[in-house]
Amino acid sequence: MSHIKAYLELIRYPLFAIPIVATLPGALIASEGQLTWRVVAALIIAMFGYFAGMIKNDYFHRETDALTNPERPLPSHRLTPKQALLPASIIYALCVLCGFLLNVKAGLLVMGLVAISHLYNAIFKAKGILGSLTLPLGIGLLNVFGALVVSGSVPRLVWYAFGATTLYDLGTHITTTFKDISRDREQGITTTPMQLGIRPALFLAAIATILAFVIALLPYWLEESLTQKSYAVWVILGMLAAVITRIPLYLRPNEKNGYFALKGSMIGSILFFPCLIGAQVSLLISISIILPLLFITVLLLRTSRQEV
Repeated sequence: MSHIKAYLELIRYPLFAIPIVATLPGALIASEGQLTWRVVAALIIAMFGYFAGMIKNDYFHRETDALTNPERPLPSHRLTPKQALLPASIIYALCVLCGFLLNVKAGLLVMGLVAISHLYNAIFKAKGILGSLTLPLGIGLLNVFGALVVSGSVPRLVWYAFGATTLYDLGTHITTTFKDISRDREQGITTTPMQLGIRPALFLAAIATILAFVIALLPYWLEESLTQKSYAVWVILGMLAAVITRIPLYLRPNEKNGYFALKGSMIGSILFFPCLIGAQVSLLISISIILPLLFITVLLLRTSRQEV
C-alpha cells in the first residue's frame, strides 16, 4: 500500500482531468460528438502518457527535490529512481505502441509528444521561456492527437482548440512558476519570471491568456456551419476562473498567490480546454461531461493535501 500511495503522489493524481479535457475536443469534434471506442482509447492513452511524464519529472529533478521537497517519494526513499524510471518508460512505450495500432499518424504524434515531455523534464524545465513554451505545446497537441486517433485527420475546428489550449497553458505555466519562485532562485533554477523579469513575465502570461480566449471564440463568428454556439458559456466561465484567481498574483507576485493562481488555472482549464466540444454537442451533454470532472478535481485537491 505504501508503494501504491507513493506512485499516486508521483503521477499527481488530482490532475487526472487535465489530459482528458485537453484531448476531448479533438476526439469529439472528429467523431462529430459521438462517444466511440476510439474516443475512449484516445483519452486513456493521453492520461497514461501524462502520468508517465509526471513520474519522469520527479525522476529528473529528484536531487533538487531532496532540498526543496524532501517529502516526495524519491527524495524520501519511499521509491528508488529505478522504480520510477522503469514504469514510466514502459508506459511511454505502451502509449507509442497503442498509437501505432490505432493509425500511423497517431503513433508518430505520440512519439513526438513523448519527445516533448522528455525534453521538458530533462532540459527545458529549468530553461526559462523554453520550458514555458514546450509543455503547453504538448498539452495543445493532445487536441490533434485525439482527432488523429478518431479519424486520422484534423478538422479545422480542432486547430482552434489547439491554439486556444496552447496559449492558455502558456499563460498558466508562467503564472504558476511563481509558487516556487523563492526555492527556484535559491537552487539556481531559471524560470520565465526570473529570466524575463516579474512584470514582463506576468504581461506575457496575460497576453497569452487573452489570445487563448479570443481564439476559442473565433468559431462563434467565423464558422457559419456552427450550430451549437452555447459553447461560449464555457469560455466565459474559464475566463472568470483565470482572472479572479490571478488578480492577487498580479497585485502581489509571491508564492502564496502563485499557488492560488495554479489552483484557479486548473479549474479554468477544466472549464475552458473542452469548451469546443460544446460546438458539437448540446449544452446539457457538455455540462454532464465537464462538471463531474471539475467536481472530482476540486474534491481531490481539497482532500489529497498534495502539492501539485
